Amino acid sequence: MSAAEKTVVLVHGGFVDGSGWRAVYDTLTKDGFGVRVVQNPTKSLADDAATTRQVIDDVDGPVILVGHSYGGAVITEAGTHPNVAALVYITAFAPDTGESVNTLLGGFPQDGPQPPILPPQDGNLFLDRNKFSDSFAADVSAEQAAFLADSQVPWGLDALGGTISDAAWRVKPSWYLHVTEDRMIPPTAQESMAKRIGATVIETPGSHAVYVSRPDVVADIIRQAASAAEQ
Repeated sequence: MSAAEKTVVLVHGGFVDGSGWRAVYDTLTKDGFGVRVVQNPTKSLADDAATTRQVIDDVDGPVILVGHSYGGAVITEAGTHPNVAALVYITAFAPDTGESVNTLLGGFPQDGPQPPILPPQDGNLFLDRNKFSDSFAADVSAEQAAFLADSQVPWGLDALGGTISDAAWRVKPSWYLHVTEDRMIPPTAQESMAKRIGATVIETPGSHAVYVSRPDVVADIIRQAASAAEQ
């Protein structure tokens, strides 16, 4: 089975939806990969993991499961699915069993840029629209950053607080895209998580929206994972 005969399943993070994967989708489909984009409501980790597993259930053959940001927690929970051949974390959270996104946030450095998260509204979080571009999407066009800011998806507190029941990276090979200019997940935190999970690490400059601004870099690490994963 060639690498392109594996299916890539893309999982978005908090504050956004799956449409941001479009350029990565286009690149990988041109390479011959089957690609599925999960549309999670990001209300709770349990629901998002269940939705992701439903997508994987519909795939015939091995899956390369990719998560951006909060999507890293989702693939960590859903990635124990038997069809999953490898995990790819794109500047993503990588919690261990019993941990949550909140657990990891508690260990982030406090002396660097802080995400401009507004106080909760009805159990949901949003980013300050006026600071969205600088924190989340500093290397995309102003127009595209404005669209992302104005189309934010509510990120539920239950999603951040949901704990991992069985960390998939403990039993599946993992890759991690370490993004050196991210102002949402500090590069030092990315480095620590990638080391802990034993991931193969690729480093790139870029913002938190690297999957939008540098789709070729994101597609390349996915190709590497697909090639290296067991047949």
